[in-house]
Amino acid sequence: MNVFQYAATTEKNWEMNLADMSGYQRKYTFYADFGVAEFCEVYKGDTDAVKDTYKRVVESWGKSIEAMTEVVMVLNHKLWSFYGNVDSSFLNCNEEWRQHFMEVYQDLYEKCVAFIEKEYANNSEALSYYYSVTD
Repeated sequence: MNVFQYAATTEKNWEMNLADMSGYQRKYTFYADFGVAEFCEVYKGDTDAVKDTYKRVVESWGKSIEAMTEVVMVLNHKLWSFYGNVDSSFLNCNEEWRQHFMEVYQDLYEKCVAFIEKEYANNSEALSYYYSVTD
């Protein structure tokens, strides 16, 4: 599987899970973006690709509550997807990489939640959107 097939496969899996669980439809390509980064880490040796992707996403989209809400959902799903050995089996990575991604996504999820709560602390409308979508 090449990088584009991997990113598309995992994003499609995420879309199906969203439809089954909440009916939410993705608006952005963040899941695939993180998938490309994972592929680069495993097969190109860029061990900071996922963290760098997160940094760029926050820099570019941090002022959009809709985008950041979806990012936190992606990070949460990525964490559980590696925990459940779904994306890691698509990626064909070993246990060491699987553990790596679980740790990275746990850390980034916590950072993203904290960012949202701080960035939008005085914006009840934005927080209402965030909590209604993620609850």
